[in-house]
Amino acid sequence: MLSSKNKPNNIIKYTYLSHDNNSNIIHIGYGIDNNYARCCATSIASFCINNPNQNFTFHIITNNLSLSSKEKYNLLAKDYLIDIYIYEINPKELSNLPTQTHLPIATYFRFLLPLIIKDIDILYYIDADILCLQNTSELFNTPLNNYIIGAVSDIPKMNKKRNKALNLQDHIYFNAGMLAINIKKWIEFDTFNKVLNVIHKNPKRFSYLDQDALNLVLHNHIKYFNSKFNCLDISKINTNDIVLLHLAAHPKPWNIAFPISNVCNDFNKNLYKSYEDKTPWKDTPLEQPKNYKELKVYSKALRYNKEYLKGFYYYIKYLINKFNLLSI
Repeated sequence: MLSSKNKPNNIIKYTYLSHDNNSNIIHIGYGIDNNYARCCATSIASFCINNPNQNFTFHIITNNLSLSSKEKYNLLAKDYLIDIYIYEINPKELSNLPTQTHLPIATYFRFLLPLIIKDIDILYYIDADILCLQNTSELFNTPLNNYIIGAVSDIPKMNKKRNKALNLQDHIYFNAGMLAINIKKWIEFDTFNKVLNVIHKNPKRFSYLDQDALNLVLHNHIKYFNSKFNCLDISKINTNDIVLLHLAAHPKPWNIAFPISNVCNDFNKNLYKSYEDKTPWKDTPLEQPKNYKELKVYSKALRYNKEYLKGFYYYIKYLINKFNLLSI
């Protein structure tokens, strides 16, 4: 197992530098595989567009980014005059950890970034499906003091459900999609190893894998931010107040199912595309279902759109794919 005080082995680093102002830099990190390259770039663009006077450096940790994606990130850095560092790691570093269809090995990458970027104070980890909708100065100017992380409470249903499952008392269950990480405190607390150890002991306990484990390990070490900095439910907040919108629901806006699903509404219908169109992924077609869970989501969206025959066809495809996977 990796040491919390050492970097992962065999990192290949790609550097795309496009600005020469090294003062007051905000460091933002992402953990992705190639499936999330386009939305990660869109998230980066949204930060740059809504914070034109802010110096950003973006750190992306990945394990299988395509050459085409790397070339596009290079263009993105030039377009927005930002620095982008890509750290390509050997997935064997975390190969013995549990995964799920919608929670691949990349979900653990947020643990590795603080080990790689040790010479900064605060790293803002952002899920790739988060859009920045307005200026983020309030978030960046909020001190963490002695807390290990800053985070936002999850929705009430998740709070109740996960606290009960994890036997957490007097705890506010947070969503790990946006984390302000105090690098020094994170390393001193040995956060990385503590999280991996609890997952190894009883992986079936952690339905939400790293997020559950983080909540368990970092109990009483969390500074809570306003929900506008990781908005998961637009029905509970004035949309004009949202700073960071988390597109956590399925289907995602870059999936073919999104425009015909009940997730799509007047507020978010064209929101993601308006930012993606300002990246090198402009005009990229919507993605077809890639696994049995996405087939199920697409089938549901088709039926919601009253395309019942096509919806039934994709439901059968979902059942076949699920059966084939589970029978392996």
